[in-house]
Parts: sequence; C-alpha cells; structure tokens
Amino acid sequence: MKKSWIVACVLLFVAIAGFAETPSTPPLTPAALAAILGQPAASCAPQQQQSPVLLAAKRPKPKGWEKSLCTATANCETGTISCSGNNSTASCTAVDRNCSIGEQGHVTCDGVTTVCPTVCVAPCSTGTVLEKACCQCNLTGDCFNCCRCEGGIRCAIQCNS
Repeated sequence: MKKSWIVACVLLFVAIAGFAETPSTPPLTPAALAAILGQPAASCAPQQQQSPVLLAAKRPKPKGWEKSLCTATANCETGTISCSGNNSTASCTAVDRNCSIGEQGHVTCDGVTTVCPTVCVAPCSTGTVLEKACCQCNLTGDCFNCCRCEGGIRCAIQCNS
C-alpha cells in the first residue's frame, strides 16, 4: 500500500508541473543578444601559461642581420655562398672559384671566411717535371718554368738578366 501512495504522489506532482504556465519573456533586442553572445565563457579550470605566438610578418630578425652594412657573394662549383658584415661597408670581400689558378672560392665578412665546399685540384699537379713546368708556363708565363719547358739549361741566368 505504501508503494501505491508514493506512485500516486509522484503522478500528482508531474501532472501539476505539466499544467503550470511558463512565464513569457520579451524577444531579445540585437544589443542584448550581442551583449550575451559577445562575452567570453568563463572557465573554472586553471589557466595554463601559453607561449607567445609569433606571427610570420612580425617575426624578429636574427641577431646581426638587422643592420648589415655590406654583403658578399662568391660563385662556387655547386652554387653560391654569401655573408653579411656589420663592421663597415668595406668589411666584405668575395672571390669566385677559379680552379685554373688554384682558387677554391671564398667570402669574408667581418673577418670570418667561408670557403666553397668543393676543393680544387691544383693545376699542373700531374705529369712529369717537364710537363708540370710547361703547364705552369702556360698558366702564369713564369720565365723559369717557360725556360725549363723549352729545354733550357741555364734558366736562372736567362730569367735574371
């Protein structure tokens, strides 16, 4: 019997709640709606520290590049190398690769030298002594090597006179 009284009371309360009128609310104005929706939701969770976001357009420049007074670029076998200098407008130099005279190629900025990655094979480094002398004669016009290439015996005397 107790159970039936409990069920009857629950049904009575449900019926009463179903017949109750809900209060009518006036429609929201655009300003009220913006005020409600425009506020950020509050969170009870502890806030985590976030690292600052750097935008690409506002990314800080690397140290040393913001005031370059000069730049140098050299041609290498596989591309180019370059550097920037901040000491003065004359603190940058570049020499292109030229293996025929043994130059590997390099750039220097503010006293720091960077060389091309591929090493030159020294010219006139192969062959007999006479072939090497003739090669040096053709490259540089050196009197001593040209004299030896032509078979001269007293090259030192000829070149010094």
